[in-house]
Amino acid sequence: MSKQAPDQSKTPLKVRLLTIAPPVLLLAGILVLLYPVLATQYNNQRQSQIAEQFSAVAEEVGPDAVAESLSRADEYNRAAAEAPILDPWLDAQRPDTVQYQEYLSQLDLNDVMATVKIPSIDVNLPIYHGTDTATLDKGVGHLFGTALPVGGESTHTVLTGHTGLGTATIFDELTSVQMGEFFYIETAGRHLKYQVTDIRVVLPNETESLNKVEGKDLATLITCTPYGVNTHRLLVTGERVPMDDGDAQAEAEQVHSRVLQPWMIAVLASVVVILCVAGWIWLRSRKRAREALEAPHPPESLAVVEDAAAPNEDEASIGE
Repeated sequence: MSKQAPDQSKTPLKVRLLTIAPPVLLLAGILVLLYPVLATQYNNQRQSQIAEQFSAVAEEVGPDAVAESLSRADEYNRAAAEAPILDPWLDAQRPDTVQYQEYLSQLDLNDVMATVKIPSIDVNLPIYHGTDTATLDKGVGHLFGTALPVGGESTHTVLTGHTGLGTATIFDELTSVQMGEFFYIETAGRHLKYQVTDIRVVLPNETESLNKVEGKDLATLITCTPYGVNTHRLLVTGERVPMDDGDAQAEAEQVHSRVLQPWMIAVLASVVVILCVAGWIWLRSRKRAREALEAPHPPESLAVVEDAAAPNEDEASIGE
């Protein structure tokens, strides 16, 4: 009697699982790799849109509200007492104080306080009150204790942005800004132009250069450096200069989406390599499977004859 074939009922399910698992795991791995790139590009685009939309706020609220807001901000800067300027990343703000609440009431036509545009590195970002963690995760923060970003003689406004955030570019490219280049601040319809006059790297507690200078209108952009280490602070300071005829057009131009950074290119290149290797493995396995199917097999009748010719162990033992 021929032997009964083993139960194969569960084999198809196992085969399907083994077939589906590799591509699913591959897709999951690729999505994990691509997430930071996709999230960063999305947030960059979103921040630029918010900054562009802020330009229309002055028209929406009306000239009287705009004039009053700017007047209050100018008066705030004139009346503000000298206060110690602390590192923005100390998270030492006290939002429950009267002084901070008064600060939050300034330039409150919108959730956004102002915008900063740096054409040389394709930056157009919203500016928010304060430098707490939640604020710096969504844009640029204005450092409480420094002048509001409305310009004026003997004022120094300080704007802070992250480097290496992982889900947004913010000030990652601030290291590429050169002396003599320009950046722009727009606050409630008031347009300010600053020319970079000083670039320096300091320790977090070295804040002397952030103090105001009599007779000058200054703005400083701050971010952490070196990239991924963040032990120091990069300060890019500009002095206000007059707007010229070409500045209005330069400001009005839509800032393009941020270009791919080196780490993004590395991630995309890795994904391409992984896909190429996976494709090669898949094609190779398909080829082997096809060759196995096309290989000649012994006739079924011959296999049966060979099986019948094989001595039965029980019979052999009886004969002995």
